[in-house]
Amino acid sequence: MSKEWNESLFGCFDDCGICLCGWCCTPCLFGQNAEKIDGSNCCVCCCGYWLLGSCFLCWVPHMMKRQTLRQKYNLREEPSCGDCLTTCCCGACALCQEARFLQNHVEVLPPTVPNRNTTKPEEKVVGVTVITEQHSYVLAGGSQAASSRK
Repeated sequence: MSKEWNESLFGCFDDCGICLCGWCCTPCLFGQNAEKIDGSNCCVCCCGYWLLGSCFLCWVPHMMKRQTLRQKYNLREEPSCGDCLTTCCCGACALCQEARFLQNHVEVLPPTVPNRNTTKPEEKVVGVTVITEQHSYVLAGGSQAASSRK
């Protein structure tokens, strides 16, 4: 069973920052959403949306990303007219709805910490030379050799 959206399609003013971004720079908001939805490149999606907008086809990639978002979070189509009409006729509102949804649902992953117990082959210590005033010691693989310097 599909879940309901927690954001209204026409609730643009629920977050004025997202609303302004959706109104003033719709391709940028599309790129940001696409990156959060499936890891797409924000700049490529933004430019593609902008280019397709010049021939009134920007709704096509938007519809595909919206469908991906709905499948990922098991959301039903809202409104019931479907993703095609929603993105074609109410594209900016749909982008704002998606952005507000993603803002509340994107998981924040903790930064990765490198494993300190592993060493790379180039980091292995093969031998150590210790030089004192009178003797030179070479330590290699647990063995010890000494030589006198005069």
